[in-house]
Amino acid sequence: MPSGIDTMTVFVHEPEFAEKEQAVISAINRNAHPDSIEIEADLALIAVVGRGMKSTRGTAGRIFSALAHANVNVKMIDQGSSELNIIIGVSDNDFEAAIKAIYDIFVTTQL
Repeated sequence: MPSGIDTMTVFVHEPEFAEKEQAVISAINRNAHPDSIEIEADLALIAVVGRGMKSTRGTAGRIFSALAHANVNVKMIDQGSSELNIIIGVSDNDFEAAIKAIYDIFVTTQL
């Protein structure tokens, strides 16, 4: 059943975007007429990649539980249909804690 929700996410290097931000927003509004545009600064992306992810139940649950226990707020999630990776967006300030939590849950603890 179609949900009627269309979203698009674009990542750009902030210093290169800053001076063009208003022009880009105007062009998007003029050409696509979106319901809303949100800009999120200081976002770090983490890709968790593995061939076994598709066939292993609970992988995403382990990742997000580890992040929650590390008090890391997840701001964005993307998983493609291949299910070989999950891309997670967190605040720049949470990047190191997120990497450590994910590493620990898969490498250190070997649960």
